Amino acid sequence: MTYESPLAYLLGLEDLALLRSFTGERDREFADDRIAEIRELLASSADTAVDVARVSTVDGCRVWSQTYDGPNTAFDLDEPVIGEIVDALPAGTALDAACGTGRIAALLAGRGHRV
Repeated sequence: MTYESPLAYLLGLEDLALLRSFTGERDREFADDRIAEIRELLASSADTAVDVARVSTVDGCRVWSQTYDGPNTAFDLDEPVIGEIVDALPAGTALDAACGTGRIAALLAGRGHRV
């Protein structure tokens, strides 16, 4: 089992930002803002951590795709926007970074891109 805590994850990201600030990449205001965000997260966030069973990559993809590949209302939101972006591009070569189901690759190919 793995213990996953969204709050711990967010705090870790804030910590990384603060470490970058410590090296001189950001100013005092940036650091003060990150510290204020951390205080707010600690004061207002309920820890919704869960124990998660580890699964193989193949099994994890199989479980994930049952909800992602099926009817997914998120597609209704992003596909029109992605379509507008792609329509504004001249046809060319595109890379599908294998982060989903290939639906964006299909959209690109349908608009004349080489994927």
